[in-house]
Amino acid sequence: MAQAAKKVLVIGDDTRSFLACVRSLGRQGLEVHVAPNTLTSPALASRYIKQVHILPYYLGDGQEWLAATRTLFEREQFALVLPCEERSLLPLIRHQHEFPPETRLAVPDERALDAFFDKVQTRELATRCDVPVAQSHLYQAQGPLPQHFPLVAKYRKSYSWPDLYVRTQVKVVKSPNELTQWLHVHQPADQEVFFEHLVPGVGVGVSVLCDRGEVLQAFEHQRAHEVSGSSFYRKSMPLHPERLAAVQRMVAAIEYTGLAMFEFKVDQPTGQWHLLEVNARPWGSLPLPVAWGVDFPHRLYQLLVLGQRTPSVTYPAPRYARNFMSDLWQFRMTSSALRSQPLTLIRHTAGWMGGLLRILINRERQDTWVWDDTGPARLEFQQLLATVKQKLQGTQAHAPSERPSLPKERRPRLLFLCQGNICRSSYAERKARQLIEHAKLKVDIDSAGMLPRNPRPAPVVAQDAAHQMGVDLSTHTSKHAFEPLLRHSDWIVIFDDINRQAVIERYPDLESRLVYLGDCASAPDRLIPDPDGKSLDTFLQTYRRIDACLPPLLQQAHQASSERDSAC
Repeated sequence: MAQAAKKVLVIGDDTRSFLACVRSLGRQGLEVHVAPNTLTSPALASRYIKQVHILPYYLGDGQEWLAATRTLFEREQFALVLPCEERSLLPLIRHQHEFPPETRLAVPDERALDAFFDKVQTRELATRCDVPVAQSHLYQAQGPLPQHFPLVAKYRKSYSWPDLYVRTQVKVVKSPNELTQWLHVHQPADQEVFFEHLVPGVGVGVSVLCDRGEVLQAFEHQRAHEVSGSSFYRKSMPLHPERLAAVQRMVAAIEYTGLAMFEFKVDQPTGQWHLLEVNARPWGSLPLPVAWGVDFPHRLYQLLVLGQRTPSVTYPAPRYARNFMSDLWQFRMTSSALRSQPLTLIRHTAGWMGGLLRILINRERQDTWVWDDTGPARLEFQQLLATVKQKLQGTQAHAPSERPSLPKERRPRLLFLCQGNICRSSYAERKARQLIEHAKLKVDIDSAGMLPRNPRPAPVVAQDAAHQMGVDLSTHTSKHAFEPLLRHSDWIVIFDDINRQAVIERYPDLESRLVYLGDCASAPDRLIPDPDGKSLDTFLQTYRRIDACLPPLLQQAHQASSERDSAC
């Protein structure tokens, strides 16, 4: 009797690092399970995915996430868990000793977590290892400001507690006034801001697989199309001896085990280079080495699970890999900015189109399209066509306008749902409670937001507008729409298409419960846009629209106890 394939869990859902890991492990006969954030990702159409698991977000003390994750690990007995993003990696590190001991987690140890996930400590390690870094300035509240521009403004960490699902921003600051404005908006109370001098050059990455401080495999790539510090088109390059030696010194200093990509900025005219940061997890350009014979994910499995130190392999250079849809989007953005420069636009377009010819001579591979796994590319193309069709028709993919049926045997439950639960749904819930109490309606209500955020108050402008409308939001704190709350609601009352998309991305079977509040107005206007960040007048207009829609909505829900499917 054949032995069952070992199970692995890959956490993520993008069409770059996540999909590359799924395919790498699946091609080797491993049973691949995944835990995505969204169920609409094209990557989930991969034939190598055996089973999909939705885990709750890590909010508050994380106990709901921990209970669900531990139950999943105990039931499935994964040989390896491979997180492809920091939002899943950080909770796994925090609770690593609370999972079954036979489950191997592909996460860095404490030394690597400190050295590679904190940009200031990365620089300190680099400096101790004689690795060049750009000049920098660590700013603390009320401290002196840097005087030389342009600068790159960063936070020490891309993700941090307690707002694990909020990625910190990176901003190029060109003047003192721009710096003051940026700090006014973005300066956090509990995290230092880090400024780095902007150095010229192109992005270069050195990717490695390490075991106890020894580099087992290295791969270098360069960004072929780079816009605003990002690229979805890259090419393999011969290993630069000095950069490789720099990486070797840094991983040896902390005895690192695992995957990592060291990102450099290289000034090609002078040959000077500086280390920018380190990604100690699967990285966005991972499909490039996997496509050209450097199978980092499976070799990580061999190292961590089987204890096998695989020998280094050579790779061809230059060879290319492209995330086509993202690179196409980047091409469109650049082309739009060049409309006033026709000759430059023509050269840019010719260069981009000419690059596609590399596919015909077997010098380029695609991140999403591969011959042995066409599902992700086909779904990605179908989604693109659907988006184009909607734009050409000037319509949105709305949910049906008919109301879902409501139960007769109990009071109907309505959930007002927006993105953050700080502006629209919070106001709608408190206003609805006033109406229910006044008219003695038999309706249960609640409100929540789809964004994974810890409790937050309503903005001051929202509180001021609500006060003028007779509603007190001063004591409100937001609540996340966990799955039980959604499933226990008969109607999920939403405000716009963003709310609808957020629901069906994680819970597609709940689409039939969605109700647009705007449909209940005497002159229906389905969408009630988010006023967050807007003026007091905008908030007042939004709240007046909500006030006009609530009475007919609640009256219909009240009547459902004795009469089904009445019209507003």
